[in-house]
Amino acid sequence: MAACVALCACSEDKIDKCPSVSTLVDTATLPVFQAGGSAIAYSVHIARATRDCDIHKFDKQVESSVNIDFRAVRAQAGQAATYTIPYYVAVSTEGRVLTKHVYSLQFTFEAGQATAEFSQSLDSIAITLGQDKKPTEYGILVGFQLTKAQLEYNRRAGRYPP
Repeated sequence: MAACVALCACSEDKIDKCPSVSTLVDTATLPVFQAGGSAIAYSVHIARATRDCDIHKFDKQVESSVNIDFRAVRAQAGQAATYTIPYYVAVSTEGRVLTKHVYSLQFTFEAGQATAEFSQSLDSIAITLGQDKKPTEYGILVGFQLTKAQLEYNRRAGRYPP
């Protein structure tokens, strides 16, 4: 029992030393407009993002992994439909974005389904630590790669997911 407690504490300490992960509010929701742009066909929200990491002290490298949970909602349950969504993962420090990668992910609404939940895991997000920098001074940002119209819609719609 004591060994289990010690291992759990070690795991907690490791996470506390990893770069943080967060979602930018303005890019946390992907609204997809119907043809004509007057209504939302479906929207996808980043429900949660978690991280883990391995810290290589001698070569000042951190290998992080991120798991992102998504939730999609469409106005009406209908036929099965598959969509591809663009999202990004960026590494930042001191208010600057150091790297940004855009990914795409496919998901499906099953026939009769109005909501869909799905996840994506990304391994090997490499961060080279700057001189005298700690992993906790870096952050991993996740969000949707939005068009200008989608970003403006999110800013008008408010700060809370649908």
